[in-house]
Amino acid sequence: MSNKLKYILIFVALPVTLVLVFFLSMVLEEKKAAKEAKDTASETSAISEEERINQMLLAEYQKSQTTRQQVEISTETQELTPEDNEFDDMIDETDASEVAAPSEDDLSEEDEAIIKAAEEENRSNNGLNYNGIQIVTGMNMGAATDGFVLTLTDAELAAPHPLFLQYDPRWAGFPYGMGTMKSSACGPTCFAMVITALTNITNASPPMVATYSMNHNYYVPGAGTAHGLFLQGASDFGLYCMEISNNEAEMKAHIDNGEMLVLSVHYGNFTHSGAGHFIVIYGYNDNGFMVNDPASYERSTRYWPYSVFSGDINKIYALGN
Repeated sequence: MSNKLKYILIFVALPVTLVLVFFLSMVLEEKKAAKEAKDTASETSAISEEERINQMLLAEYQKSQTTRQQVEISTETQELTPEDNEFDDMIDETDASEVAAPSEDDLSEEDEAIIKAAEEENRSNNGLNYNGIQIVTGMNMGAATDGFVLTLTDAELAAPHPLFLQYDPRWAGFPYGMGTMKSSACGPTCFAMVITALTNITNASPPMVATYSMNHNYYVPGAGTAHGLFLQGASDFGLYCMEISNNEAEMKAHIDNGEMLVLSVHYGNFTHSGAGHFIVIYGYNDNGFMVNDPASYERSTRYWPYSVFSGDINKIYALGN
């Protein structure tokens, strides 16, 4: 190599290379910074959206405190659609004051002992693993007060699929439509379980979602909760909802996709009411599907083979984030 060529490489090519490397590194740093800013903005936006929904639920509740009586008396009944032929578990024409808490009279002594032990463990640990089914519920964790407990426990908020029960003393007597949470609100209670499990929204306790349902006319006087609570209401909580067929493989496919299922069921394994009932399905294994039944702690600690309850199903809704 000639000296001239060496000088060219040293004094021309090398500086140019260094300048190119410098500018390339700057471009890469800018792209990295832009990506981090975009990710931060996206995360902030998500937090802001969740906070907006939390504030919306609080506003709905505050509104209900001054307008509940007016809403119950003057709300115009919406026109029903075919899927609304079945509502939740308002027990026929029974007056809400006559509706008792779920009875365990038909259980065997062995079943009652299992449930009692499970409830004691839950009160101690705020959760238990029963036969491979993880149960997290705040029932009996909060002392009853003169008012209602509208908040959820930290364990419920952190659980992948918390169990909320209509007859939980924190909100059992909270008004819903012509009845109470205990007598009539399996629909909002199921929706609250799904919202809390699939999002980071912290204010979606059963009574708060029940208030939302009332304020948005998803409660049909004298009947119960319209299916529109899920189909139309899901988008208000950053979720989507679609009706799927009564098919085991399709149900499992949606669960595998990270979705949860809300089932409308008629008289059968989950309710003895002619008005129907709502339950949540969140998982499955070789033993069957895993159910969160808002009206029964006991039924929520069992596996349910599709063949056992498929004939009870009216509608299935898949909800996802």
